[in-house]
Amino acid sequence: MSYIAGGATIRADINQALIEGPSADVGLIGAEIMPLLPVDVKSGQYLKVELGGGELLNSDATKRAPASGYGRTSRKFTTDTYDCQEYGLEELVDDSFRADADRFFDLQASTARFILRNLKLSHELRVKNLVFASSTPFTTADQSPTEAYTSGNVEQIDVVKDVTDAKISLNKLGYEATDVVMSAPIFELVRRTTLLQNQFFGVISNTGGRILSEQEVASALGVRRVLVGRAAYNTAQKNKAYSGSFVIPNDKIIVANLQSGQFTAGGVGRTLVWSGDAAGGFVSETYRDEERRSDVLRVRMNTSEKIIDANAAVRITTSA
Repeated sequence: MSYIAGGATIRADINQALIEGPSADVGLIGAEIMPLLPVDVKSGQYLKVELGGGELLNSDATKRAPASGYGRTSRKFTTDTYDCQEYGLEELVDDSFRADADRFFDLQASTARFILRNLKLSHELRVKNLVFASSTPFTTADQSPTEAYTSGNVEQIDVVKDVTDAKISLNKLGYEATDVVMSAPIFELVRRTTLLQNQFFGVISNTGGRILSEQEVASALGVRRVLVGRAAYNTAQKNKAYSGSFVIPNDKIIVANLQSGQFTAGGVGRTLVWSGDAAGGFVSETYRDEERRSDVLRVRMNTSEKIIDANAAVRITTSA
């Protein structure tokens, strides 16, 4: 059904408050795994060059004799599609409550920040459901660990070997690993493992009980970053007692090539943002609900999370 949005006003001032308020991003890694990329149309088709049909790693160059022609190759292109969907959330800001609460903080900006956190958690879950789900196959089958990632195996876990094996699998597909993705509980286990500590400090070194930082783990694993999913969400139904769980699961570690920008840069995927409706990824709006003597604050996004290259990641299961 067609309609004209009656009185909804895009609030750039609230958007600026969201940018300045870092709390909405704490622990979230979805936009690092699948960076935002603006697209001009809501739904579309794009060309793909696949590893096999595109003959990207073929060694087809031939020797040429004087006055003779050069060998030629051919390249097959395939297509894929995307379809952006709108997500959003609204909250009433009552006039009476705002008049009182504004003595302590900007109620509208704070409410928008809370809603933005809800929206970003939804995005985090959609990214997780794509890259961690067994129903999403990557080219390389999930690899088994040297030892199961349990606290009882802290002296036997060899995360360096596990990640190195995954990096070599990526090399065979023409990719270098840039990042390793894991949950917060798995990271807290990994940073205490004996073999990783020995690799970083030396076997005879006395670390004084110090454990490795994220950057030190990344350095030991030979990657740019270790992305640790620390974002938690409420798994209980609305109006039920809070039951918290981490978005990023403990059952897999992902070794991947992660890139941003246009598809030609490669990488696992992108969060496509329909710029015609939600430029910048997130839009804050207000409109008036006079019957409830309230402003209605809305934050929305219009996106499609898309895996663009199934060659660009290898998953390691954390159970043997």
